[in-house]
Amino acid sequence: MGFLIPLLLLVAISFGETLYIAVAASMRPLFVELAEVFESEHRNVEVRLTFGSSGNLYRQIAGGAPYDLFASADVLYAEKLRGTGKAVYYREFARGRLVVFSVRDKDYRDGVEVLRNSERIALASPRHAPYGRSAVAFLKRIGLYEEVRHRLLYGANTAQALQFAASGGADAAVVPLSLVLHYGKGRFWEVPRDLYPPIRHTLVLTSRGEGKRSAREFLRFMEGERARQLVEKHGFGAM
Repeated sequence: MGFLIPLLLLVAISFGETLYIAVAASMRPLFVELAEVFESEHRNVEVRLTFGSSGNLYRQIAGGAPYDLFASADVLYAEKLRGTGKAVYYREFARGRLVVFSVRDKDYRDGVEVLRNSERIALASPRHAPYGRSAVAFLKRIGLYEEVRHRLLYGANTAQALQFAASGGADAAVVPLSLVLHYGKGRFWEVPRDLYPPIRHTLVLTSRGEGKRSAREFLRFMEGERARQLVEKHGFGAM
């Protein structure tokens, strides 16, 4: 028996853990790279990412979906999960940046001119996506919402909204800077930050992940300098 216990511990360590993280679609390129770096530093951990709108992922977790961590584009969903007992801790780690994006080959001076001359404008559904709500707030702030509301094309999440504009299904999109930088084509105009509410990206430790060592290690990793550099590299404002 004295030999068996160390052997079982060795087997457990060698197999390691699988860490399940639900991630808002606006952060896909960032978290793909974060996961790669984290796995390179924690050889016994496999990170599995699931992407979607923050609202839909919140509802899945509230309904019992087995995620250890949740990267939300809005602190609201973190607060709601904590209120239901599905989250035990959360922290803001980045601020989102909104842009007007288009692949149309025209010499526009700014994003407002692009939107005013677009027949179809894509954005993420404000019902499910914080970036969608911020895009609507921006259009209202500049007095353009009523003029273009019937031209809005809603994606299930920010990635789909970008795809609408990239494929020609829409003339322009109001989407995260992070996704546009990753796409690498077209033109974009950054929306001044005083024209929309702050987009507060938040990392949530769920009640399921509370007892998982790899989940707490990932939280510590996100507080470090390497993670901060990646956050800025992918077009987010670091906290």
